[in-house]
Amino acid sequence: MITLIDRYLLKEVLKALLAILLVLVLIMLSNSFIKLLKEVASGDLNTNLLFQALGLQMVVYVSRLIPPAFFFAVLYAVGRMYRDSEMVALESCGIGGFRLYRSLILVVAPVALLTGWLSLIVQPWASQLSAELMSSQSGQATELAGISAGRFNEYSQGDLVLYVESIASEQRRMRNIFVQQRKEGVLSLVSAKHGYQRIDEESGDRYLVLEDGYRHEGTPGHADYRVSEFERYGLRIKASEGSAAKITRKSLSSYALLTSESISDRAEFQVRIAQIFGLLVFALLSLPLSRSMPRQGPFGRLVFAFVLYTLYLSLQGVAENWMVAGTTPEWLGVWWVHLTLAIVGLLLLIPDTYLYRRTHRKVFGGAA
Repeated sequence: MITLIDRYLLKEVLKALLAILLVLVLIMLSNSFIKLLKEVASGDLNTNLLFQALGLQMVVYVSRLIPPAFFFAVLYAVGRMYRDSEMVALESCGIGGFRLYRSLILVVAPVALLTGWLSLIVQPWASQLSAELMSSQSGQATELAGISAGRFNEYSQGDLVLYVESIASEQRRMRNIFVQQRKEGVLSLVSAKHGYQRIDEESGDRYLVLEDGYRHEGTPGHADYRVSEFERYGLRIKASEGSAAKITRKSLSSYALLTSESISDRAEFQVRIAQIFGLLVFALLSLPLSRSMPRQGPFGRLVFAFVLYTLYLSLQGVAENWMVAGTTPEWLGVWWVHLTLAIVGLLLLIPDTYLYRRTHRKVFGGAA
């Protein structure tokens, strides 16, 4: 039965979890958005697929960010209860630290299941889809996507040189255009007053449509040199073929990693599982680390928790490298990191035990 205390703690932890998770996701997405904008500017990604790629990045990030977000959410929520003397009132009613774990389990269980589903199933799916998206756009996105007005823009390894005096941002119409194209050893020069880009709906080919200009083809002084005037001239922009999607371990399914004969693949599978165990271990650590005196500032505990989580990530990377290198046996894998932290968490719970309190009263006198 869910009591009033359970509902109160659940509400406080979930509010903090959503707020912290939102901030972390926004930070990670802002970095990804800047990188994707650079790829759009260089022509490696179509503008229409920008937010689709960003959404896949968000899916990948969420599963990794839930464990630290949950850890700091419990630290903040329970730490606030200590600072506002709410925990003192609860303890006076017989609700101590161990009783709070019952309330915490009610939120840890579904969050752990969600983390496992995201880490084992959704994250590799999103990574594979993102790799396929980027590979299909490699060299196939707008060849002229990174065009800049007022300077010479070089494409197709120098076979296409484009100069545009100005670009109307609202319609992407270009003014005073100069194009130099070398095709099969034949040099052609095109100048036009106006131009714009167009995609053929049937073939999907992209064209640079020029209006009111002249086309010079061949070598001046030779008999095959031609000059023609046009009202509208379509220049097909040839895009190179996209490369095959690069298969990485992060994009492989969890079952493929588990049944693989490669030790590196099995190490990646353990890292995915470790996100669930990391969530459980830090849920164990969160309550004793959130203890604080009334009106005490929260920053000391948060800094220590941040250092502890950074150390955990470093040790997890070391454990994975040791497993792949054969320094540690495969059965030990990355689990020793979580076992160590779990032991630390159990040691921190000793002051809440009845035996410790009774011994403390006998030795030092007074309340523990």
